Amino acid sequence: MKQESVKIRKNLAFWGAGRYVGAAGTPAAGTPLKGQVVTLKATLLPLLFAASLGAQAQTTSLAPTTESSPASGETKAVIGEVLTNKKFQDDYTLTDAKLRADDGSLSRYSLRTNLSYYGPTLNDLEAKDQPNPDGSVGSYATALGGSLGLRIRLNPTQTISMGTGLKAIYPFHGMERFDMNDPYMSWDIASRFWGVQMRNSPGFSIVTVPNYTKVGEFATFDYKNSLVYDLGKSGAAIGFDTSFGYFFYNRGYERRDGKAARNNLSFSPNVKYNISDKLNVNTSVSMSFWNPRESASPWIMWNRSVTQSLGLGYSFRRDIYLSPYLRMYPSRLAADTTTFNLSAILSVL
Repeated sequence: MKQESVKIRKNLAFWGAGRYVGAAGTPAAGTPLKGQVVTLKATLLPLLFAASLGAQAQTTSLAPTTESSPASGETKAVIGEVLTNKKFQDDYTLTDAKLRADDGSLSRYSLRTNLSYYGPTLNDLEAKDQPNPDGSVGSYATALGGSLGLRIRLNPTQTISMGTGLKAIYPFHGMERFDMNDPYMSWDIASRFWGVQMRNSPGFSIVTVPNYTKVGEFATFDYKNSLVYDLGKSGAAIGFDTSFGYFFYNRGYERRDGKAARNNLSFSPNVKYNISDKLNVNTSVSMSFWNPRESASPWIMWNRSVTQSLGLGYSFRRDIYLSPYLRMYPSRLAADTTTFNLSAILSVL
């Protein structure tokens, strides 16, 4: 028994010596030969690995579900919270009826719908097209259209929207064709600064309307900003809308593309009088500038004819707003250049 103890101690001393290295990287005194170390390591490493696997298996089998269950429960709770159509609290960052309708439902998930009717001129209610005094690229046909999209509310003041729609060209003249409205995605932010209500909407869309695709346009980046300031308790309010669009093309400019634009910038000051919390009368003037692709310079900006609108707005509730309006050209006020139009904004859920 004593001899066996001596042998064990010698072996332990032998292994202990094999773990140390001299200052110069040479084996320290009492270190076994390299071949012996390799042989011993090769023998013991598999045993240690097998032992660790056994311990891990035992830990896994013996570990109660109390550690995994809470994590699983928390995960289910988070998923359930995300999928629940939560209703956010209205903080009244926006109080203007149209801005609130644009901002939409306070539900986490809702359907966003916009309906528009682009009607004929007042002097000819059977006219098929609206005036286009500048000869600009675009759709100026009388049309009935709408878009449907999904809105995801991140918090009371921010949403992400995505959707598309259809537009019926000449709806009362035989329905010439249906255009798919450009599929889009936007990020909408509501805020208030020094009493000024503000809504910012950067977005991106894929161009599908033939009037634009035939000149090579395939995508658009746009940024929209709306400001409204109430003039005390008078019921009157002033506003200012800004819109910028940058257009992407899949080919170079060709002469047949006419007045295709690289980008467009428009400003629209407006005035509104709130007859009640639901009904208002409003007017706005729109000034638009664009950079023609036919120009070599990206900085040249040409202006389009100034337009003016005069209309009514009625808010059935926060997320339903209806607005019939007349659109005209102040430089040439006449029945044959004034059109009747209608827009509606509504959210479902």
